[in-house]
Amino acid sequence: MSSPLQRLADSTPAQILITLVIYGVYATVLGLSLAPSVAFVYWTAGSLLGAPVGAEDILLFALGLGAAVYLYFIAGILVQGSIFRLLSLGVGPGRYPLASPTTLRWLIYSGIYTITSTTILPLIPVSFFSNLYFRIIGCRFGKRVYLNSYMLLDPYLIEIGDDVTIGGQTDVSAHSFEGNTLILDRIRIGSGSLIGAHCYISPGVTIGTGCVIGLGSFLRRGTTVPDGAVYTSLAALPIKRMAALEKSASRRPG
Repeated sequence: MSSPLQRLADSTPAQILITLVIYGVYATVLGLSLAPSVAFVYWTAGSLLGAPVGAEDILLFALGLGAAVYLYFIAGILVQGSIFRLLSLGVGPGRYPLASPTTLRWLIYSGIYTITSTTILPLIPVSFFSNLYFRIIGCRFGKRVYLNSYMLLDPYLIEIGDDVTIGGQTDVSAHSFEGNTLILDRIRIGSGSLIGAHCYISPGVTIGTGCVIGLGSFLRRGTTVPDGAVYTSLAALPIKRMAALEKSASRRPG
């Protein structure tokens, strides 16, 4: 039986409320941090215009700037996410020439995603709003999904099961370029799987249920990871040992 704290964490209204409170704190901190800069601008403007400005005016304006950034997070998720989704409707797996309407649409909505991933997503990881954004733009995922990475590219082609964790700076990319061709393919991540930080998941990859993909792993295009598998990247080794491993591998037949 889950604890009251766990049930609270799984509650969507509670997640929304907690996220709003936390980012309200962030907005206040941002506003207070901007206060010296605002004071300098006000002082300069006041000196030029001969209009004295009180400390309370400076503080109020600085907090207003912080609140404006806070509102941008919410509006950006809704507006940019909705436009992205509209532009990507009807785009599916396939191979598309560089000079094609589909590739042009891909370039446009990818540019919008770049705006969001530069100005908003890095500041709201593992939050209700992060998950909301990816749902808006078409990513299909289950319950208790923890995204510590904002690099889910072409997310309308990505399917994530329940209880999945994706580590920071992991790149889940449903597209690649070969020559002058854009390649789009689906990615599926099964329930209960853990993907460590700094991994790269290529187009066409299927990860089964209950899998562990270790830190810094690279899954090539079209790879299928069976249920319960544990993958790891090669850990750092002394250069002599690495040379011995490479030499041994080169001697194997086939």
